[in-house]
Amino acid sequence: MTSQMVLTLSVGALRPLMKRAKKPLDIFELPTFVNEEMGLRGLNIPSDLLAGRTPKDFERLCDLSDKAHCPFLVLIETPALDLWSPDNRPPVVERLRRLASAATRIGCSSVAITLAEVTTQERVDAVVKTLKLALAEMDKFEISLLLQSASGMLSDGKALVDVVKKVGGFRIGTMPSFQHAATNGGVSQELRKLAPYAQSITASVKGFSVDGDHTEWSLDECVETLRAVGYVNSLSLDYLGKGDPIKPLSMARDMLSAAIEAAEPA
Repeated sequence: MTSQMVLTLSVGALRPLMKRAKKPLDIFELPTFVNEEMGLRGLNIPSDLLAGRTPKDFERLCDLSDKAHCPFLVLIETPALDLWSPDNRPPVVERLRRLASAATRIGCSSVAITLAEVTTQERVDAVVKTLKLALAEMDKFEISLLLQSASGMLSDGKALVDVVKKVGGFRIGTMPSFQHAATNGGVSQELRKLAPYAQSITASVKGFSVDGDHTEWSLDECVETLRAVGYVNSLSLDYLGKGDPIKPLSMARDMLSAAIEAAEPA
């Protein structure tokens, strides 16, 4: 039996359900809801949803995810981080250390961040320096750091991969998204660059036609591209549209599941 991509959920897509007036979805219900109601097998969670939570809350979340067979995989820092300003370096390194600690408590193996816009090579070099310092702290928790595609000089997949290579080590990688790839060079071109360095990929979806086709980018093309480069880690569904996310997420789940199965050798 060959390994294949696993469908998970970016919990941020469920914010409308968590903020609704009647029977809001509680954070402690997430693992069971995502597994049993949505048929997905893991969770990427934004850091702001954990704000104010205690260590006991983290342990409870980890325990509930184990029981639901729906583990937390990636802790995603919500705001973009400025890693190039020298004065900002100590607080950023400390923030990443704290994120690594929280990730460990809820069972995540990775922390994902988005870099604030970088406009010069000098600033790119400063980002690399800060990342090396941060990884030295995160390594104490055995947590990997994933770089999400950003704006500016690092919007191109090759440029982001070059940063990963300059930092070095096996705890640094990428977490690209279908949306960013589609709007920055095309899904095939960008995913081919970034997927070999990815531990998780955000399978972003937006609109669907009356015939049920995804209107913004081809989900089949995304899966075919990932298969071509040998990607077998998680695809984390994320809904970028408006309104109730369940129907579009379910449609995307079924389309991606079919594409993954079709891509498997007989």
